[in-house]
Amino acid sequence: MSAAPAPSSWQRTLWVMALSQLITQTAFTLGLPFLPLYLQDLGVHNPETAALWAGASATLSGLGMAFMAPIWGRLADRYGRKAMVLRATFAGAVVVGAMATVQGPPALLLLRLLQGMLTGTISASNTLVADTVPERQLGSSMGLMQTAVFAGAAGGPLIGGLIADHLGYRLPFAATAALLLLSGLLVLFGSSERRTVRPHVPVSRVERRVQTRLLWVLLAPVIVVSFLDQLAGSMVGPVLPLVIADLAGPHHGNVATLTGTILGSVAVSASVGALLAGRLSARFAPGRVVAVCAGGAALFALAQAFVPSVLLLGMFRVVMGLFIGGTIPAANVILGALTPPDSRGAAFGLTASATSLGFAAGPLLGATLVHVGLRAPFLLTALLLALESGWVLWALGRSGNLEQRRSQ
Repeated sequence: MSAAPAPSSWQRTLWVMALSQLITQTAFTLGLPFLPLYLQDLGVHNPETAALWAGASATLSGLGMAFMAPIWGRLADRYGRKAMVLRATFAGAVVVGAMATVQGPPALLLLRLLQGMLTGTISASNTLVADTVPERQLGSSMGLMQTAVFAGAAGGPLIGGLIADHLGYRLPFAATAALLLLSGLLVLFGSSERRTVRPHVPVSRVERRVQTRLLWVLLAPVIVVSFLDQLAGSMVGPVLPLVIADLAGPHHGNVATLTGTILGSVAVSASVGALLAGRLSARFAPGRVVAVCAGGAALFALAQAFVPSVLLLGMFRVVMGLFIGGTIPAANVILGALTPPDSRGAAFGLTASATSLGFAAGPLLGATLVHVGLRAPFLLTALLLALESGWVLWALGRSGNLEQRRSQ
């Protein structure tokens, strides 16, 4: 038996989870955006080789998350969403904190793989919130959660860049561990979960595979959007510090601070876009919101391939962030409305798996494109975002309207 939580209960949990994600994403972005520079500090002096190592580490992390996300989602449906948030947060504290002690690229790659397999705070937190808030509050709640993610990503790179430029690249990873520990304790003592006690019904391996395939079919539009969005968004990551260094010139000594400032500014604009998209998804078909946001992001990604200065690069990335920030909460509204509560863990796990596959392929693809040219990743990013927008419009035409599917 379960009862709907009192208004104060679900509101408190929503705000606690939003604050937790703010802290968590601040933590994760203290050191990870500067991996190419950290690898050079570890002895990989060639920029192209450092970009490849950074891309490979991100790929391993994404593959680990893609493999484990559906498993963690199923466990969330069975044992609770809060337990999965705590697992992801505390595991991240241990694994990312250990990155401060590595002596070379191989150890860093191993830890990045473990990070992908054991963490995944965003999908775990979104599942808990989607299962806790009233249905009419789903759009604004998903917007708030994504805003917290982007807001955390706004402060993290700037703080991490300042620390890295003045104290070295190891300290940001130790600070990450401390912040993740704080976030985990906040969730442990500050949030509550609506649990429904159900008798455990044994499910055969064949039945489980059938259920998973049905979920994949039902959520196909959201899964494709999640994959393309993350693939496009992560492609520039390993090369962005190198592009900034190239535009700034050889005599500029604060490349990490510049990179952190741009990443932080983008995250601020993306948080605004996420908040707006969450509200717009309550008024318009969320699929159309995704299509418009992806199309706008594609235009400004294309413009970045031709900028002559760091200032213009930063300006175009900020405007792009405003658009790309709106795709995720709108897609999460569709996801939460399409799936019944007892399958939301699996549904968010499947989309997290697709997101992780995009995250795995994007950085390595971007690092490989460096051999074509430093700006080549921006061109492919624009193409993928345009493809995402076209895919959603095609899906809208094929189904008549994603809003109708959402209400079924």
